[in-house]
This record gives sequence, C-alpha cells and structure tokens, in this order.
Amino acid sequence: MIVLFLSYGTGPHQDEVHFAIRCLQHMQALQHCRPVVYTDSVERFRRLPVDIVEVSTSQWRDWGGPHSFNHRRKILALDQALQNSTDPVVLMDGDTYLRKPITQLADRIGPGRGIMHIREGQVSRVQSPLYQQLRQLLSNEAVQGCGIPADAWMWNAGVIGLHPQQRPLLQQVLQLTDLLCQHSSLHILEQFAFSWILSQQIDLRPADDVVFHYWPPYLHKPFRQKLATVMSQGESLPASQQPAFYFSHRPRPTATRRCKVLVKRLLESLGLLHGYCRSNEW
Repeated sequence: MIVLFLSYGTGPHQDEVHFAIRCLQHMQALQHCRPVVYTDSVERFRRLPVDIVEVSTSQWRDWGGPHSFNHRRKILALDQALQNSTDPVVLMDGDTYLRKPITQLADRIGPGRGIMHIREGQVSRVQSPLYQQLRQLLSNEAVQGCGIPADAWMWNAGVIGLHPQQRPLLQQVLQLTDLLCQHSSLHILEQFAFSWILSQQIDLRPADDVVFHYWPPYLHKPFRQKLATVMSQGESLPASQQPAFYFSHRPRPTATRRCKVLVKRLLESLGLLHGYCRSNEW
C-alpha cells in the first residue's frame, strides 16, 4: 500500500511528517508500504526513504478551493494519489505514528471497505463548542437538503485509507465539503464530509489500534515545543540509530490519563456516560 503524507508551506508540521516517517522505519513498515510525500519543499524530505511528489504553491492554492479551506487539499491529494495507483492509499496526518505493524491494516482496505482513524462520537451527543457549531450548521436550510441526520457519526480524519475503486466517492466528499464551506468556517468540515459519505457507501473500519494520532492539545502542544530539539539530536546520530531514537520520543499519554480513558469507556459501554469525543489515548 501507499502511505501518503502532505506537507505544504513551512512550519513545525514539516518536522512532524519527518518524525512520522522515521517511526514507520522503526516499525519496519517500509517492507510493506511505500511512503509518499506531496510537498512544495522537496529538499526538506530528500534524505528520507520516501517518494516525493512536488506540488507547486499554485496547485496547493487551487486545491484550497474558493474558500481557501486548508483541509480541502487532503481530498484532492488523495484523489490524485488514488488515480495514479493500483494499490490502496492510506493518507496519514503528520501527527501520527504506528503502534502496531502496518500489515494489520491490509485486510481493512479493499473493494467495499476502507478505514478512518477512530469513530469520535455522534454529532447530536458530543458536548463541545465545536460540535455545537456543527449541529447548528446541519440545521441550516441549505444543508438540510443533504439528508444528514443529527445523530450522524463523526470519524477522525487523521487516517483515511481507500482502495482505488473508491476514488469516485471523493467527488461526493468534495461536493459536500464545498457546500459546508459556504455556510461555515469550521476546521472539521472535510472530516465530517469524509465521515458521512464513506460511512454511507462502504464498510468503514477504525485504525486507532494500529495508528496513534496525537492531536489532543495536551499531547500535541508540548511535543511540538520540543520536536525541533528532538530532530536535531536525532540527526546527529548514525543513520541506523535514528529511527529507534525518534520512536523512543513519541508522545504518549501518562498512565493516569490512560486510566481515566479506560474508566470513561467502561462507563460509556454501561450507558452511564455520554457526550465525550473519543481519541486513542491508551
């Protein structure tokens, strides 16, 4: 399979993608997948064991669409990668790393089935300002015509894996994203479009047991603050030692945090807790 990363512009996200690829190396994933980076900073990734597809600044701008929506680019990049491949493509955000062999994703992607990272929660039930704004958006008269129920499920888009046969679905994802962008500036619009379209059209399966997505701010922000130092230290080591060094510095929740998550999930399974957004913190 192809593992696709996107990196456009400059900033700490470049180091995150670099880090994610080094972690793939450590998990010996390169024996079973082909990492590809779509980027406008070719030199930044040239020394990595990846295929590089140079995307011009103007192309990134065009992919942002009429509303310059950042994450709309994920849809178009994934579409292009699937168009050029006969193998499944797994798009991963930079703030991810493998926690199990990537081969465990192989049987989850194929004709009629695909993956996203984790099923976060139902739009009607998650209690957060972000989901409140999404509920208001779905009640908009222009959006109601799509027939999306309030209890639709939101999946996390840190991982999206599709088979080339499913490429036509991306046009539906794009159309829904553009419609939502006409009425909202929420940063999760493409995520919701992926969630709704894919869950209705294919057997959508989670990947959180294999891929850790460290988007929660209590993990992401501290890691970004130290990542440049970690990268500098790693690059001073012999090449053979770098993957293990990077992997040893991956962001992980504390034991206390993991226990809290386990308790929450137990209460949820018993019907005693509702309204929180799931992430893979254990």
